[in-house]
Amino acid sequence: MKKILSLIVALACCCLVATAGNRKQEKANADTDMFRYDLEYVKSGGSGVVNVKVWSYSKKKEVANEQNRKNAVHGILFKGHSGSGAVFNPIVKSATALSEHAEFFAAFFADGGDYQRYVEGSISGSTEVVKVGKEYKVGAVVRVRTNELRKHLEQANIIRGLSSGF
Repeated sequence: MKKILSLIVALACCCLVATAGNRKQEKANADTDMFRYDLEYVKSGGSGVVNVKVWSYSKKKEVANEQNRKNAVHGILFKGHSGSGAVFNPIVKSATALSEHAEFFAAFFADGGDYQRYVEGSISGSTEVVKVGKEYKVGAVVRVRTNELRKHLEQANIIRGLSSGF
C-alpha cells in the first residue's frame, strides 16, 4: 500500500512539474505572439540573403532574444524594412493573407516551425539589451534567406511567383 501511495505521489509531482514548464512557455509565447518588434535593414548578406537588426520586447530578456529570429522572418514577410536610404517592401503584399492562411502561418511560426529554415541566429557580438520600463528590448542582427523564403511561400500558394505576371 505504501508503494502504491508513494508511486501516486511521485506521478503527481511529475505532472505538476511538467504543467508548470508548459505554463511558463505559454506565457512566454503570449508575450511575443503580438509580434511587437522593430526591424531595420543592416546590409545585404549576399544574393538572396539580407541582414536585419530586429528589436523584440518582453518582460524576460531571454524570451525576447529567442523571439528575434521569429520576429525577423515575420517582419520581412508582413512589414518590410528600411535603412541606408532604401525601403524594402514586405514579401506578402496582401493585407488579408495572414488571416486567409491562418492555419499555415500558425504552423509556420510555431515553436520549432518552418520559419527556422530561413533564418540564421544573431551574428556574434550583435546582441544588445536595453531595459525599457518593466520590460526588455533586445536587439540582434539576424540573417534571413529571403529568396528561399519567397520560393517556399510560392510553392504553398500564399503569394504569386515573380514570373507569374500581373
